[in-house]
Amino acid sequence: MVAGVAALALSATPAAPAAADRSASSGPAVERVAQRAQVTDIREILNRRTQQVRIYKGEDRVTFTVPAGGRWVGSMWIPWVGNNGEMGKSITISWGGVEHYQVFQDYWNTADQVRFSKTNSYQNSFVVPGDSTGGGRKTLIVQSDGTLYMQDSA
Repeated sequence: MVAGVAALALSATPAAPAAADRSASSGPAVERVAQRAQVTDIREILNRRTQQVRIYKGEDRVTFTVPAGGRWVGSMWIPWVGNNGEMGKSITISWGGVEHYQVFQDYWNTADQVRFSKTNSYQNSFVVPGDSTGGGRKTLIVQSDGTLYMQDSA
């Protein structure tokens, strides 16, 4: 652990997808059953920028910073989000007083995909580059150019 950077364990009891979604269209009711999602646990955040980044987890209302060129070590489950109304649960990544990303695990994606949005929009989101599917322990990297990258963690 980097001196001065305290480990912070964050976890929330997720509401695992298990219920069926039934919606009527012009024909009989259609049933869509969500698969049970795997938890994605950020175990480390690496900040490769020259300025500190602020991390805010909306689901738990917890905020901490990762110093420039520094590292945070702990346990933080990525919140499941299934629509725009749930985007407030996301992990928000900011620097320079500007929110740059909202990071979340896609509730409906059976590959347990971690996604990000730059506009706080579920529909306008993209897969985090790297090892961002399959759940499990991950390292989230804020690259020096401000892009995100995710890799498997021990």
